[in-house]
Amino acid sequence: MFAFKSLQRLTMELTIKKIIPFLSLALSLSVSTLQAQESVFDATPKMLRNGEVSTILAEFSEQPQTLAQIYVNMGRPDKAHDLMERFSSASYCDVEPEFEKVSGKALAEELLADQRILMINENHFNPAARTLALNWLPWLKARGITHVGFEAFEPDAQPTEAFYIQEPMMSNLFQEATRLGLNVFGYEAETPAPKGAGFVERFEFRDKQQAENIVTRIDDAPADARFLIFAGWGYIAEAPLTGPNLEPYRVMRDFLNNRYGYETLSIDTTACSFEGRNKDPLATYAYRHDDNIINVGSVQNVDIQLRLPMAPADDPSYFRQLLGEPYLPNIDKWPENASVILQAYHTETGFPADRVLSEAGQKLPLYLKSGSYHVTLHDLDGNLLWDKRINLRKK
Repeated sequence: MFAFKSLQRLTMELTIKKIIPFLSLALSLSVSTLQAQESVFDATPKMLRNGEVSTILAEFSEQPQTLAQIYVNMGRPDKAHDLMERFSSASYCDVEPEFEKVSGKALAEELLADQRILMINENHFNPAARTLALNWLPWLKARGITHVGFEAFEPDAQPTEAFYIQEPMMSNLFQEATRLGLNVFGYEAETPAPKGAGFVERFEFRDKQQAENIVTRIDDAPADARFLIFAGWGYIAEAPLTGPNLEPYRVMRDFLNNRYGYETLSIDTTACSFEGRNKDPLATYAYRHDDNIINVGSVQNVDIQLRLPMAPADDPSYFRQLLGEPYLPNIDKWPENASVILQAYHTETGFPADRVLSEAGQKLPLYLKSGSYHVTLHDLDGNLLWDKRINLRKK
């Protein structure tokens, strides 16, 4: 729908040359790791509920990206700061002086128009995109969005036990979409790739199924239904990406657009984050030059690249503070010289509301809206230190 013009093509080509080695390594690690440790991911939600944090951290100690994601799931995006900074401060994020910085939200509103399918991707170890989407849901609904689809949730799975729903902002995004009356669904592939499949076959086998699951939802929906599709990383690319051995491979949006004939508007939020020093976790911007949208730093064919903040290294609550009022139980069983994890689950639904890992000497709060919660405090070996059901009212 939105064709790349010459300047965009040039910046895209330069970016790809700079970032392909990093991206190829990241994709290779993520796929092989995901397959090898799928059972651990499946067990993580229950282990988190039981406070078995030491076991989880040990399992992923040699995998920086997954470990960063685990810390984010524990309410500590500040622990992913160094990885985010390396990913965002590279030369491929540089922009030309004549490029104009513009509001990311305003640009998204302008281009959404009557587009039926909006795709937003996210970086699993930066909550910024999930925070932004959570804040955008009301105006997206007002603009006609009726359905929200999530990857990593199989169509008939129980979302409260999904690995990705354990991250506080993702859990609240899923719950808010439901509260607003949107039709929420998972579109994850249900059939695993054949044993021995290579990198390209594994990716395409999964992504083709994802696209087909989305097509089924579209075909079953009313003609005036409009969709927000939430995906990870490169799955919203309109054209094939390049794998570790420079092999092209197709992803979900490519199948959806070019095999099944659907037009989509795509927003990339994963490239070139900035330091969130202004206490505004919803800040976002893009670049334009004349009539061109400049997607510097994005290696995928997308319509808009939005730059989002990363949590500062000294601010664990940078994104989570938007979830509600700070809540810290006044208890005498909080150990002074040991790390703990404080968690709150909705008593009615079982969804995670918030959680945070406090290291020795810290007492970090949860952020909760009014409601009923089951709150627990564990040490990192899973020993229950405190357990209470609470009811919070608006102040």
